[in-house]
Amino acid sequence: MPLTIGVLAGMGPRSTAPFIDMLVSTCQSLYGAKDDMDFPKMHIISLPTPFYPGRDLDDKKMILALQSGITDLVKAKVNFIVVPCNLAHRYFADIEAAGAGIPILHMADCAIAKIPDATKNVAIIGTAPTIEAGFYQERLIAAGLKVVSSAGLLEHTTELIILVKEKGFKDKAVTASWHSVLSEAAALGAQAVLVACTDISPLIYDGPKPFVMIDTADSLAEAAIRYFISLKEGYQVI
Repeated sequence: MPLTIGVLAGMGPRSTAPFIDMLVSTCQSLYGAKDDMDFPKMHIISLPTPFYPGRDLDDKKMILALQSGITDLVKAKVNFIVVPCNLAHRYFADIEAAGAGIPILHMADCAIAKIPDATKNVAIIGTAPTIEAGFYQERLIAAGLKVVSSAGLLEHTTELIILVKEKGFKDKAVTASWHSVLSEAAALGAQAVLVACTDISPLIYDGPKPFVMIDTADSLAEAAIRYFISLKEGYQVI
């Protein structure tokens, strides 16, 4: 079987296509992929999960949904797995437990590796459950960085995610809400901003910012293709 990447996506539904495009673009930029056969085989699952912005999570239902998706990828005999959803990494141990030993890349590790060396203050833009889980903060503090945050930043981000799910990326209300999030991050003195929600990743590229923007989805895509390249060396198709 050819080397296969397992992608557990669909959280939210609009985030799947942009992430797959990131993987394809990264293949082109990292190793010059051109023809169809140059790109990796992918097994992609768009997984509905019981997440509702602004409402409490049902951890048990979330874990069951995520583990069902991982189990399907295990059955497909993928070589490694990426989960382009920051919220899902709140349950990373549960995801790994369903993975039958298949490597699963951690989104936060991939993203934090992209923060420039001179950075001191970092803001995180994500859902309330992602922020509350603390896995980004733990890694940032361990790296000697300061996390800057506020209730206003979280409120504006929650509003933005709800609007994106309802209206897509091009609606005027979405644009205005996105600018409110950026203004809040700037007021906090952020030198780098981790966009830790794949629902809003496509909004990053709308012009210059007063800080470094790190797309956690794009960071995961790059790490995935680098890992794919490392596995491909010496890999024999059976």
